[in-house]
Amino acid sequence: MGPHLRRRAECEIRPLREPDLDAADRIQRRAFAALVGADDQRDAELVRTRWAAPNTAALGAFAGTRLVGSVFATRWGSVGFVGPLSVEPEWWDRGIGSQLFAAADGVLREWGVVRRGLFTFAHSPRHHRLYQRFGYWPRFLTALMSRPVPAAPPAVEWAPGSARDREELTAAAGRLAGAVYPGLDLAGEIASVLDQKIGEVVLSGPAAAPTGVAVVHDGAGSEAGSGVAYVKVGLVRPGVEADFAALVDACLAHAAVLGAERLVVGVNTARHRAYRHLVGRGFVTDVPGVTMHAPNDAGYDRDDVFVIDDWR
Repeated sequence: MGPHLRRRAECEIRPLREPDLDAADRIQRRAFAALVGADDQRDAELVRTRWAAPNTAALGAFAGTRLVGSVFATRWGSVGFVGPLSVEPEWWDRGIGSQLFAAADGVLREWGVVRRGLFTFAHSPRHHRLYQRFGYWPRFLTALMSRPVPAAPPAVEWAPGSARDREELTAAAGRLAGAVYPGLDLAGEIASVLDQKIGEVVLSGPAAAPTGVAVVHDGAGSEAGSGVAYVKVGLVRPGVEADFAALVDACLAHAAVLGAERLVVGVNTARHRAYRHLVGRGFVTDVPGVTMHAPNDAGYDRDDVFVIDDWR
């Protein structure tokens, strides 16, 4: 039977439970490998870390008692995004992805987020068509970039957020995030890495008044994987490139102390100054993707915004 003639499978979409996670992880890895031709996630964890995060909803598609796909919805205050979405390859082209996405988009709407989005493959029209049916439209490319970590960490003023009072840390991050986009909130990501002990919150600038904040996943068992420090999200006040340079230095310094080999970041190319800064600092694009947005406007993807983030 041809791929466009397969019968639609109606599934039950319900929250993932802990006993479902092994199957969800296996499906996510198999689906990714089938799309890109290899499984390079190694010992990185996307399913379990998202499931345990306080700002994430984890949903599964069940054909009877069998899990055949999963999707996650994540909230950063007024901003929310869907992903990763994965379906068992042998169940592709049966409408399961649409059912999962509709459920996750429904969660974002229930949360009342102002900006809904996702990251997908830039070269995949089938994905673009799927998400466009739900009102998501592609905008600028997002570059997933990396560079080697220097043996000698940069000399920069920075501090680990885990050493700070949690309430003060969250408030400091909230002030910086709110200046980037109204209602943007990193509290859930901060809690996720610190409570699960899978990373660190890197603060740059004076300890009493940080000028930059980054949520960084560290090594095996996190979303980074062995030998990698991965900036899930990092930001400074709009328009202040010097603060952004200091934050990048702080992340490199943290990675060097950690003993990581590479630092991985994501940046939307509509933030041209941020993207150009990273290129000038030796970061190279490993994966070009595209973010899709609802509504279809710039949000915080502007030239004066210095934000590192990844909506995968």
